[in-house]
Amino acid sequence: MAHNDAAERFLGSASWAGPARPLEVRPVPVELVPDREVPGLPAVHLERRRLLDQLDAAVEQPVTLVCAPTGWGKTVLAASWVRAGRPPGRIAYVRFEPNCGAGAWRELTAALNAAGIALDPATYAWSSGRLPERPVVVLDDLHNVTNRTVLRRIERLMTRLGERIGFLLLARSEPPLSLYRWRVRSQLTELRADHLAFAQAEIAGLAERLGVRLARQFQHALWHVTEGWPAAVAVALSAMVGRHEPERVVTDLVAGEAGPNEQVGLTEYVQREILAHLDPDVHEVMLRTSIVETVCPGLVEALAGSRNGTRQLAQASRADALATFYGGSHSWYRYRRLVRAVLRAEVRTTLAAEERGLHRAAAGWYAANGLPGDAVVHAVLGADWVSAERLFLQYWPELCGSGSRAMALRTGPRPPHDIAERPMLAFALAICCRDTGDAAAMSAFIRLGERALGEAPSPLDAEILAAMRMAEAIAADDLDRFADAAQRLLRRVEEAAGEHLYADAADGARAGAHLTLAGAGIARDAVQDADAALELGNALARKSGFPLLVVQANRLQALVHLRRGRLSAAAACARRVLDASRDAGIAESRNISDARLVLASVCRVRGRLDEARFHLDESITAEAPPDPHGWLSGILSLALLLFDSGDPAGAQEALEPLLGDRIGALPPAAELTARILHADLCLAEGQPEKARAVLDELDRHRPGAAAVALARARVALAADRPQTARQTLEELLAAPVTSLVAAVTASVMLAQARHRLGDVAGATEQIERALRLAAPEGIRAPFAGHGSWIAALLEGSVMAGRADHEEIGHEADERAAEHQDARPGQADHVEAGREEASREQDEAVAHVFDVAAEQIIDPLTERETLVLQYLRSMLSIAEIATVLSVSTNTVKTHVRHVYRKLGVSRRRDAVRRARALSII
Repeated sequence: MAHNDAAERFLGSASWAGPARPLEVRPVPVELVPDREVPGLPAVHLERRRLLDQLDAAVEQPVTLVCAPTGWGKTVLAASWVRAGRPPGRIAYVRFEPNCGAGAWRELTAALNAAGIALDPATYAWSSGRLPERPVVVLDDLHNVTNRTVLRRIERLMTRLGERIGFLLLARSEPPLSLYRWRVRSQLTELRADHLAFAQAEIAGLAERLGVRLARQFQHALWHVTEGWPAAVAVALSAMVGRHEPERVVTDLVAGEAGPNEQVGLTEYVQREILAHLDPDVHEVMLRTSIVETVCPGLVEALAGSRNGTRQLAQASRADALATFYGGSHSWYRYRRLVRAVLRAEVRTTLAAEERGLHRAAAGWYAANGLPGDAVVHAVLGADWVSAERLFLQYWPELCGSGSRAMALRTGPRPPHDIAERPMLAFALAICCRDTGDAAAMSAFIRLGERALGEAPSPLDAEILAAMRMAEAIAADDLDRFADAAQRLLRRVEEAAGEHLYADAADGARAGAHLTLAGAGIARDAVQDADAALELGNALARKSGFPLLVVQANRLQALVHLRRGRLSAAAACARRVLDASRDAGIAESRNISDARLVLASVCRVRGRLDEARFHLDESITAEAPPDPHGWLSGILSLALLLFDSGDPAGAQEALEPLLGDRIGALPPAAELTARILHADLCLAEGQPEKARAVLDELDRHRPGAAAVALARARVALAADRPQTARQTLEELLAAPVTSLVAAVTASVMLAQARHRLGDVAGATEQIERALRLAAPEGIRAPFAGHGSWIAALLEGSVMAGRADHEEIGHEADERAAEHQDARPGQADHVEAGREEASREQDEAVAHVFDVAAEQIIDPLTERETLVLQYLRSMLSIAEIATVLSVSTNTVKTHVRHVYRKLGVSRRRDAVRRARALSII
């Protein structure tokens, strides 16, 4: 119980023991504190500024609803917001107790009177309030109010005074009020479980408060398995306090077994605080469908016999936040991971006799709906060996060539005694082991199947064995075996021509082999070689009709487009991967993880760093164990994102696990990215010589790489050697550059080198070239940090162009005056020409500035632009807040965003920069 106590101290629940030591809270201005008690903050409290800022903006609306199950920190959020002195006016705080009945209205009126909000009992009018003031009424645990008369009075009060008073509603489920009235008028702000979930940075902050030292990759794993659920995070971190190996708690949670959850205290918390309060019918449905990774109404009917699956799943998603809507053609839902783990443990104890039957029913539904991967897994878990063999023989090209899933590791039944004589069953079991992350068991079953085939297998059996060896190489990420296994499979396909049981098997096998060759080329940074194999593999995958092979092709196309800088095409392919996976009910897989990483890279290059972080977080799956090499692409993407966000220390920490290996230990493409980022980090630390040494070593292994040349140019510019940088970049641009992003980066750096050498015309030419190249794909990252001198360069170019144009205009006027008598219409002609040239020049200038503004900075929001307008005046931040009727903290947040997007640190510089970009 100690761990649960710690969690409830963090979350401030009244149903558990109180804090062990006095609370340390900040004082609140007297005029904002009501006489009624505001809940105290827990002993270990993390100030969640992003949510406090959201509440600042939310209470400007008439109604704000914070709705989430127990354990999501609703009361703590409201109490910390009040005690931080952030409300815009006086506060009336009332917390309703269970079974409060009609007395709830008396509690509310007492709280209003205590806060100085005296209402007319007949009309609910409030006449004593000061107009600039906006009081806030907090109704905590509103789900405990069930009296219809009280609810009607609360709704009438909100309708009558919503324009003058902000109502903050806290509830575990949506209250039975006519909230649609405020929704349709955009006067309702909602914060639900997804908003209240801990971000990774907040998990790190809480771990620091508790004195738990946890490496970044374990923080990622904890965030993934808890999905940011504050209670689960608090329980897990509390269990780590005082442990010499706190990482063990995370690895046990990732395993998903009930034993570790019980030791930490999560099982008891979930059962007592969540599952015990569920509707019995909903609990029964969730219990029986917890055996699958994702659930849909069709599976609810197959496993629980309920025809109300749509309503029950929506209820679990909307009211209790125990499931999240995933979408797709079957309307998939996904239970929260920890809840699903507890339910599965309950299945093994209460439904042990029915468990195999449930798996067999699930296998039948998946097979009938064309989802062979899940069908094979559940046939095996249900000990339906005949169905497992049949499904494998029918779908083996898709199962072997589509890559691994990220399903939860579970203990299945023992294989039959005759497994040594059934090679196809052994191969089916190998596929199940691959999808649950057990590579050793996969290899063992493949060897068992190979022995069962004998020394002289038939051509078809030899082809299937070759496909299994290729799947083994893919699962192990063994680049040295990729090409050999794929070529062997292609040979076996030709030898088995005419023996295939299904007409599409040959095309599917060829597609898998060519896609494997393409993947090997991408990993080795041989994009040219990958293109041909990918084109053929994509065509064969579509011809074969295996959906997961098409998903694999789209994933590889997204990676190739990203390498070439074709951002729009890369994003389109990545989204096709996500859509197809969603249709199949696949929530976690290598394909999904890579697609998210592609979208993260696209957003990072386009300067949308917040969106990039979202996709990066979504890419963390169960197949990414807390091992630095288990999530190589994710680590590199995180390090690059942190570096671009201005956090070199964080980037260094993320990259550190990869730098200890000798060069050549990583895949070539990943090696190149990691070492170049290492060199950039050395530059950021002011160590150009160390950066040069890193690049020298890399150049010996990867001579002629364009990325290395760009890094050398950056080192030269940092060492104030622009002539060297210019020579390097001109040589690079003289040859074909395969990546559009690299071409834009080289042009910007060449412009910088020429600018430092005094070649203004050449610098302007390169910047305009970079802008033209970057505009179609929205590339912005190469311009980051160079905004000031680029804007000055373009502005100087415009002024010079206008001066030249005026001189030409004067000469034209003089010539027109000389010949006006002889040719009367010539003056009008010259004037018309001069106006035409002026219009063209102005249009060109406007285009350059529009493109520059689009590429150099993030677009300002409407509110940020308004704040920027006021920054030109002599008003203080507090005065601007008064004019805009918002809090001072909200204005400060807008100002910080404006400074970051404009690349400045002072008010005067922000105004000057905005004028240069024609924003104001």
